[in-house]
Amino acid sequence: MLGRVRTIFWWEISEKIDIKNPVLCIGNFDGVHTGHRKVISTARDLAQKIKKPLCVMSFLPHPRFIFRPENFFILSPISEKVKVLEELGADYFLVVNFLKVKDFEPVEFCELVKDKISPSGIVVGKDFSFGKDAKGRAEDIEKIFSNEAEVIIVELVREKESDQKEEKNKVSSSLIRKLIIDGKVKEVKKFLGEFYSVKGCVVKGAMRGKSLGFPTANIATTFFLPCDGVYACFVKIDSKTFKGVCNVGTQPTFGSNRRTLEVFIFDFNQNIYLKQIEVFFVERIRDVMKFSSPSELKERISKDVDLALAILKGEVS
Repeated sequence: MLGRVRTIFWWEISEKIDIKNPVLCIGNFDGVHTGHRKVISTARDLAQKIKKPLCVMSFLPHPRFIFRPENFFILSPISEKVKVLEELGADYFLVVNFLKVKDFEPVEFCELVKDKISPSGIVVGKDFSFGKDAKGRAEDIEKIFSNEAEVIIVELVREKESDQKEEKNKVSSSLIRKLIIDGKVKEVKKFLGEFYSVKGCVVKGAMRGKSLGFPTANIATTFFLPCDGVYACFVKIDSKTFKGVCNVGTQPTFGSNRRTLEVFIFDFNQNIYLKQIEVFFVERIRDVMKFSSPSELKERISKDVDLALAILKGEVS
């Protein structure tokens, strides 16, 4: 049975954290991808070895929101991150107020951790950086905590084993965001462990899909959408998962320039207006296209459905 992670929001950093000498795993862990999992698993093994709790430390807001917001979006909200941390064996999830520590020098940040947390072990990835202007490096953690804690620096995970010497090919949240932006959603699963998904509320649309024989659910969402196109997808409604095909983008055949997400759910005819659903992007099928007539569009959607069915046949939601 999985233990429940206790989430602590460390908003006032003058307060001491009430965790007894944990093994501390530090990073942003957005998406909790394969590289993150290697770091957290290493920390879990150390915690079990020395019989201490495992505490995963992250930051809010994400530093990218502050320093490099262009093309940035969150891969995993805190609620989703907690679920994965539970699976990975974390005892605590410590969310630090980044605005309070963003101007700390590396040594100053480490002294804060020593004074308020007193970790017995620290685990970070080899590319970990911290402190003002990201001047601190993983090796600095090792030096500063040499007498107080056991420090482990975890090697990076690469896209392929043959890429071990290629810095640009390391698995990272930035790499995964780029794949999503480019619509290469099929490649995302091998890094996240699941398909990229968005949640949203079903709202009333123009009913054009219904008139074509393919009634769609129009989704209002604040999540980041991959590039425009037609995708094979899974759709989760309540606890049930269905197959489908979705369109991200405008409707040029009908002269609409509004960017939307709409999903045709296979073998489904329930009223789901105002329900929250989740759409999992499996594979991009084609670009958004302008057709000469609704009948030509209908013919193309029929082909899209067949392609989506073939793609989804070999996938597990």
